[in-house]
Formats: sequence, structure tokens, C-alpha cells
Amino acid sequence: MRSKVRAALPLRSFRAPQSTVTAHSGSDNHPWQPRFIELRYTDSVSRRFKRPKPLGRRTIETPPVPAGPPPRVIEKAHRRFAEQERQERERVSRFGQIRPVIALESWGKRLVIVRNRIYWGDWQFFPDFLREFGFQTLGRDWYETERAKALGDQHPLFIWQTRAHEFMNRQAPGPDGVYAAIPNGPMAACMSFYYDLYVVADNNTLDDVLLARLRHRDQFQGARHELFAEATCLRAGFTIEHENERDGTRRHVEFVGVHKATGQRLSVEAKSKHRRGVLAMGGEVQEANFRFVSLINEAVAKETPHPLVIFFDTNLPEPRARRFFEPQSIEPFVPSRPMISLLKRLQQPQGDPFNLILFSNHPHHYGADDEIDPRKHLLSIFSQIPRTPVPFAAALWKIHNAANLYGNIPNAFPEAP
Repeated sequence: MRSKVRAALPLRSFRAPQSTVTAHSGSDNHPWQPRFIELRYTDSVSRRFKRPKPLGRRTIETPPVPAGPPPRVIEKAHRRFAEQERQERERVSRFGQIRPVIALESWGKRLVIVRNRIYWGDWQFFPDFLREFGFQTLGRDWYETERAKALGDQHPLFIWQTRAHEFMNRQAPGPDGVYAAIPNGPMAACMSFYYDLYVVADNNTLDDVLLARLRHRDQFQGARHELFAEATCLRAGFTIEHENERDGTRRHVEFVGVHKATGQRLSVEAKSKHRRGVLAMGGEVQEANFRFVSLINEAVAKETPHPLVIFFDTNLPEPRARRFFEPQSIEPFVPSRPMISLLKRLQQPQGDPFNLILFSNHPHHYGADDEIDPRKHLLSIFSQIPRTPVPFAAALWKIHNAANLYGNIPNAFPEAP
């Protein structure tokens, strides 16, 4: 007779005559394995439940943790990073806090990136590119128009370019066929202008109004000095904000500079002294005077919500500039007599309306073709009793230091990494 078994767990409650119940829980070494049951009977009929195969022991191999690069590789990387940091510090000390030149060679051409535009050509040296960049920025049609004019009616920049080209053609090429020479006045004037144009285009945006003034023969002198002021602030680590010139409710400064490191906002005004017979001004050349008060008063007459910085171009021949800029004494510092007289006339009982006046003199256009570029001068006057205090005076010093970088122009393109 076949036995019937009905059981519910736990199995210990099961009782069957003449039968044996054995419960197994798998290997003792694997307590996590599922339980299985085996029933055995002593009668002639038996029912056996198939025992499942144990899962067994599974081994997961993990890759070994790398011990790191060899010490010689780490040392080489540290040397390379240190060299890159040294080169970057040197670049900033020579050219200011502006973007490095981005250039590469591809398809047999030199590619140069200026902000969001790509220029390509066969330039061997960076000044070669600057000249082409100036042509394209001002427009080749503009150059052709100036070329067709009589010499007395041509733009000062076109005259500089012509004289610089003639100067280089008089030089003897080197063994490698490259022409090299210490710049004379016209060449230094051209290249400094093109480089300032590049700095503003690459680190900010070239204002259409400013470009129109630069193309205009009679407005070039003032616009050129404004370009110098903007490029200097960019080298000093500022961003540039142009005011809305269409707002006729008040007179506007050239732009507002915002120091990126401190957030200091400065109103910037640029003034350049015009002289008869110099830089497209009509009349005969006369002895350069030091009458600067009226121009400075025009600058401070503008209502500015921020501390005021004035860039002032004295436009003096180099011998006259020495008399105005060179102090009577260094220790203690005593300005020149013309400078002392000027500062006395600018004093006001309620405090100085300016925070910094940066006097500069770049006499490139006074230099002869067969002479090296005349010496430049720079002198900054920091007000001790300004009407509008400057919370971060270091921003003013950054501008002074950056103005000393004028004329530093890269000669070679950066080497490929």
C-alpha cells in the first residue's frame, strides 16, 4: 500500500509510521544556500525529490590597484608644470594680463585666432600678422583710398606705414634672408598701434564708433590715445564697459573699467594735446608748450559715478618731454617745475575731482627715419585727497604698471606644445 504524506514546514511536526524523514541544509560551509528536503521510506515504494546542485564557491577577480606612475615620471611632470608656470609669469610680466597668442600651423598655413575669428596666412613672425590684421580691420578699401590721396592729405597711419616699409627695405637681409632692425619712430608707431588694436579685439570688442574715428584723419589722434587707454586697462586686468553714447542727459566718459580681481569700478577719460603741424593738424610747427589745464578741466567736468582716471597724452618732442617729466629729485621725490605749476592750478578746496592722472608721451611721430624710436615718458599722479575715494587702491597701481608695458610686442609665435 502506497503511503501518502502531507507535511507542512517545519518538518519536525511530520510523523509517518515505518518511515524515516531526514532534512538537509546543504553544506556547512555555505549557510547562505537554500534548504532542500530528502524523504526516504522503508516500504517498497519510495519517492525521491531530486537534490539540486550546490551553487559552489564563486571567485570574482578584481584588477590590482595600480601603484601610481614611477617617481621619474612624476618628477618630469612637476618640472614641466613648473616651467609652464614660469613661462606664464614671464608672459604676464611682459605683456600684461591678457590672453596669450593662440596660433598653430596647419595645411601649410599659419592660423591665428583672435577672439571668435580665425586668420590664416604665410606669416613667419607675429609682427607680420599684426600688419595684415590692421589691414583687414581698417579695411583694404580704406588703404586704397588713402594711397590715392596726395601726401599732405593722407592719414597719419598710412604715412607711418609707408615710411616704415621704406625703412625696412633699406636694411640688409641676414644669412637666413630675414630683415631685422631696431625700429625707428614710424615703424614703432605702426606696430604699437596694430598691437593695441589686436589686444582690444582679442580681449574685448572693438567699438564701431572708435573704429570710425580711427579711420578719420582729423580724429585719429584722440581715438589713438583712447585705444591706448583701453588696451592698458585690459593689460591691467580690467574688463571694459562702454557707456551709451546716445544718452544725451549727461556727458559720458570713454568707458568704465572693472578690475576683475577686486571688482573696483573706475571711470576712464582720455585726452590728447593737439599741436599745430603735428598729426594731421594744419599750420606750422611751433614750440611745444605745457598748457594742459583746460583739457584736464574738460575731463573732470564730466559727471562720473565712479573714481576718475584720466589718461593724458602730452604730445611733446622728446627734448621737451624730458623737461616736463623728469623730476628735480628722486629721494625725496620732487616733480619738475612745469609739473608742480600744473598741479597747483588743478587743486580745489573741496578735494581733487580725479583719483589718477596718467601723463604719457609717445613721440614716435617726431622721430626721423634714420634714427631709432625716441624715448617714451610716463608719470602718474595719485590724488591724496580725492572727492571719490577708491576702496581698492591697488587697481590704480595696476593701471600705472600696465602703462609701462606699452611698446612690448611679441616677435615670435608661441611654440607648439
